[in-house]
Amino acid sequence: MNRKRFVAAATAMLMCIAVGGYAAVAGQETQPQVKVLDKSVSGNPMLGFDENGDVLYGGDPSILVDGDTVYCYVGHDTSTGEYYHMPDWRCYSSTDMENWTYEGEILNAADISWAADDVSAWASQVAKGSDGKYYLYYCTEADRANGGGKSIGVAVADQATGPFVDIGHPLVRNIDTPNGPHTWEDIDPTIWMETDENGVEHRYLGWGNNRFFVCELNEDMVSILDRDGDPAHLSVGYYSEDGTPNDIVIGKMNGIEIFNDQDKFEGHSYTEAPYYYRQQDENGNYFGPYYMFFATDWREQMAYATTDDIMTNEWEFGGILMEPSATGNTNHMAVFDFQGQTYFVYHDGSLPHGSGFRRVACVEKMEINADGTIDPIAKTAVGLTGTVSTITDYTGAYVANEPFENSLSDSFYPITDWSTASLTARGSKDILVDFFQTGTEKEWEINPGKADKSVEEYVSIESNNKPGLYITAGDSSGDTIPVVLAQDAGGTQDEALRMTFRTLEGFAGKGVSFESVKYPGYYLVSRDGDLLLAQDVGDEEATFFVSTEDTAVTSQPADVQKTTRMYTVGETLNTDDIRILLQTGDGQYVTVDHYTTNASEVDMSTTGKKELRVTYQYAGKQYEASITITVVEQDYR
Repeated sequence: MNRKRFVAAATAMLMCIAVGGYAAVAGQETQPQVKVLDKSVSGNPMLGFDENGDVLYGGDPSILVDGDTVYCYVGHDTSTGEYYHMPDWRCYSSTDMENWTYEGEILNAADISWAADDVSAWASQVAKGSDGKYYLYYCTEADRANGGGKSIGVAVADQATGPFVDIGHPLVRNIDTPNGPHTWEDIDPTIWMETDENGVEHRYLGWGNNRFFVCELNEDMVSILDRDGDPAHLSVGYYSEDGTPNDIVIGKMNGIEIFNDQDKFEGHSYTEAPYYYRQQDENGNYFGPYYMFFATDWREQMAYATTDDIMTNEWEFGGILMEPSATGNTNHMAVFDFQGQTYFVYHDGSLPHGSGFRRVACVEKMEINADGTIDPIAKTAVGLTGTVSTITDYTGAYVANEPFENSLSDSFYPITDWSTASLTARGSKDILVDFFQTGTEKEWEINPGKADKSVEEYVSIESNNKPGLYITAGDSSGDTIPVVLAQDAGGTQDEALRMTFRTLEGFAGKGVSFESVKYPGYYLVSRDGDLLLAQDVGDEEATFFVSTEDTAVTSQPADVQKTTRMYTVGETLNTDDIRILLQTGDGQYVTVDHYTTNASEVDMSTTGKKELRVTYQYAGKQYEASITITVVEQDYR
């Protein structure tokens, strides 16, 4: 049956009456019934709110773990345009990495006596000294009396939540690191403290944009250790095994002296935002190399490097960890351990009206491999606490965003245009409906509706693998309206309306149908591989299934298939060719991509039949299947 729903009465034959602001068609067999979907408890952004729950932008996150509490510090973004305006630093706390408490302002830039202005609250990090006090290392713009340019300062507090009081002068001035490429290289301080095998505590401070530096602090935490025998002068230079040590050591990467972004290592350049880290065992003892995480290239990706001696400042590039953000141009990470888990905190512009100048902190779990390498980390909308959903049409085909990599070119941002003709530079991305979609492009987060979060039947659907981008109603183009993936970079009500849909009982008698809040009477439909909005819709093409709803529970075990089931003795058991296809209670078919196996436990050194167990989850339930593997002699084939 086709259903036509009109915004207002178009003819005398079809008399429309308003129902809650939406059109209902007289004489129809059934009227659309509201269906309320479960919303995700969003994990990302993990912060971005003030004491009243209102939006608060803050970037350059750093972390202090103090006992059973994690503190996150950010520079407060108050810019209304595409420029930086950061008047102060703010703090949040958590005891479980899931629930965060807003602790308020910890230091105001106006209270720094040597600062050139009161809107330069750049990146910072807090450390707890052996004296029990807390030290905030930060960057701001120095006044002329202190040489101008970006400089590193220190402020001290009795509590992790402040208030912090500046020591009255810079710790490192721009003029203390002469002959640099520009006046903003002394930014983004990071501190690492540990006690060596002789019981001596070391306090390593790193920082830098284009060039990167390291020094060791004295026990007082507010002065630089003299290493060259001349306490009246700060010596600066690259590490030399034969020469006198410098107080401040300039960094090298893969043996290359780094001066500016033209000094490439493996095709990349060091940009800014260093952050130190080292692994700990179960007894709290540090082991293995030192890690420096940092922003690389432009737009900024995130990467890591390692060294065995942090004071040489000579590092080996480890690789790219995270692609540039789809919603912001810079980045700054924090890596730390808490309750046995390693976390990777970063910022993006995924809040409404977000950008590289209105940022917010996000978090992902991170794992370090046994050999010390780190695999790339995927940005997600769900973070630690959210719920991933898949959406399929009536035939079982997945709703997915077109596959794309976030460009390093500023010309492709913001991703905001609503017309399908602009799916290139600065344009929105396409939405597909594809049965064979197996990537993370088919993962979504069902959030409360941006247009009005108090309306239960309103939802906004965010891409999980491109956080900050939402399924969005494009510009009206006749009988149908294009649907695109876009960011609400303007933070306007029009954007909120475009990104909000009213959920209804599925027109086919099951599942869910979605009505546009921007264009009442228009419904999401799956047509010829595309997701569109239309008025004249068929029941089945306008019916979808959300995996996290009751309708998505499986009615029978999945069909678990593996392409290669015969191996020779000693051959590696490959698990990349496993395909899991299951049927939902509605008779729809979906594929499951995430699974674990016991492949590492299967004995491939002897011939015979082996059992490969595959464990997977769907709709909150765990399932297990077995595949028989045959191992034969090497000359069998």
